[in-house]
Amino acid sequence: MMRASLALHACILVWTSALCGMTLVLADHGQPSGSRYINSIGVPLPSDAAPPSEQVVRSFQVDNTYMEWFRTIYKGTYGLRKIAEPLIRLDKNFNLLPAGAERWEASPDGRTWYFYIRRGLEFSDGRPLTAHDWVFTFRRGADPKNAYDVEWYYRPIKNWGAVVAGKKPLDALGVRTIDDYTLAIDTETVCAYLPDLLIDSWVSPRHAIQKYGDAWSTKPETSIASGPFYLAEWSKGNQIVLKANPKYHGPAKPYIEVLIAKLYTLSARPPVLAAYEADEVDYADILSQAERGRILSDPVLRTELHSFTDFATYYLTMNTYVGVFTNKKVRQAFSHAIDRDALTRSALQGFAIPAYSMLPPGFPAAASDRLRTFQRYDPALARQCLTEAGYPGGRGFPPVELWVRADSRPVNDAGEAVQAMLKQNLGIDVTVRVMEVKTFMDAINSHRLQLGLVRFGFDFVDPSSLMNLWLSSGRHAWRHDLFDRLVVQAGAVVGDPARRMALYHQAERILVEDVGGVFLWHSTLNQMWKSKIRGDALEANQFGYRAWRGDQVGDTSTTIYITKPSSVVGKR
Repeated sequence: MMRASLALHACILVWTSALCGMTLVLADHGQPSGSRYINSIGVPLPSDAAPPSEQVVRSFQVDNTYMEWFRTIYKGTYGLRKIAEPLIRLDKNFNLLPAGAERWEASPDGRTWYFYIRRGLEFSDGRPLTAHDWVFTFRRGADPKNAYDVEWYYRPIKNWGAVVAGKKPLDALGVRTIDDYTLAIDTETVCAYLPDLLIDSWVSPRHAIQKYGDAWSTKPETSIASGPFYLAEWSKGNQIVLKANPKYHGPAKPYIEVLIAKLYTLSARPPVLAAYEADEVDYADILSQAERGRILSDPVLRTELHSFTDFATYYLTMNTYVGVFTNKKVRQAFSHAIDRDALTRSALQGFAIPAYSMLPPGFPAAASDRLRTFQRYDPALARQCLTEAGYPGGRGFPPVELWVRADSRPVNDAGEAVQAMLKQNLGIDVTVRVMEVKTFMDAINSHRLQLGLVRFGFDFVDPSSLMNLWLSSGRHAWRHDLFDRLVVQAGAVVGDPARRMALYHQAERILVEDVGGVFLWHSTLNQMWKSKIRGDALEANQFGYRAWRGDQVGDTSTTIYITKPSSVVGKR
């Protein structure tokens, strides 16, 4: 992916240029199948693919600081998942796929996982990639000197927390090699979902870090790749260019030759839709109702719009330890007083669907329809619950503030809509306060938040990612001992996925029925991509939707390609 030296890259570029114009005749089952192309790294393109010189995809991306997963996430920039190889990848149906590890298995007691590293992998400078590189990578993430900003994600690994806190040395971390191609990861307790967690295990190049420090990933001259692409250009404030990595020998070799990220800052979002219509980018995230309305009014653009439910949930969290929300009847009253359909038809139109539980539709163990009744919209039942709680018509109800994070106008509008519904249906006056993000998070983490509108999105595709959040040891001021036992038990079930899911079903029912939170909506993502872009990853998955994945679910860029103009239907 990345260069070991400028000389090496010069050779690669010459070789790439020579191949880009070649049209080769390949054979299927010994018979000629017509003219097909082979790209610069030797991958045969699909029969309807355009020439390699046209295999380019452009998009807008946020300009950030580092291109290394285990250095930072919050300041990580486009490409950190593309230039590095993880142990495991996911397909569009959320099945685990071999990547850096050809296979994996748990020990008989379930407390150690063995990952068998694929032989023949190498960095872009030709250095072999082995199990030792992942040991270095995980130690880098746990090293307190590195101050990694999402170290909490890897807490199931044995001694991770103690190493991060400086209480134990790096070599005490539960990541070790059995031999050059066998990686062993020990866990604090039995952790059935560790392979799901380790889709985010993007390897860091030890030799580059030792030579250049944290700056190794910030420019092509020092960048070393292990994944499908390498860093060819990074012009700060302008663009990042990634190219297919000829030194990549893993299972995710791309069809695409070049990925171009046009960089911008969060404070100055570019005119995404206008650029898309002007054919300046091939992919765009649609974030406003105005943009979405413009698209739906255009007969061609609307065919390139793809919407699907994100694995994120917005909900009201309440302090059930002290104050008025210790009364379950009050919590039930709130849950029945809010019309989710009205919320998603107004302030959130096109960007949300109603939620009645924590796990979104399509997420493992989700049972949205079965749980809907417990928090359904029913104003009469809401008033009855409030009366039974001792506040008929809202009389005598103490002052309540609803805190909303100061990071989204539509969400703030939704908070005001919730305020109006509580007034209309319960006679309760709730004050909405828009709070700075740090103040908001400090309050929720310390259990001082009385009532707040919260978003939580998945980190990996397993019920534990969303359910562990509600354990009594977590950030919410809600506790249910049976819920805790069920979730902990489910996390320790190895080799019996049906039993695991059944335990999560039981746990989520407790969460919803006890109104640990009032669940409001699940996000809907709206994406656009040109009809000339195809690939299996963009076809409908088992849940019936199409998505352009560049997040923790997977990486579309390794499977897509540009079609010939004659193959595009509905072209302008």
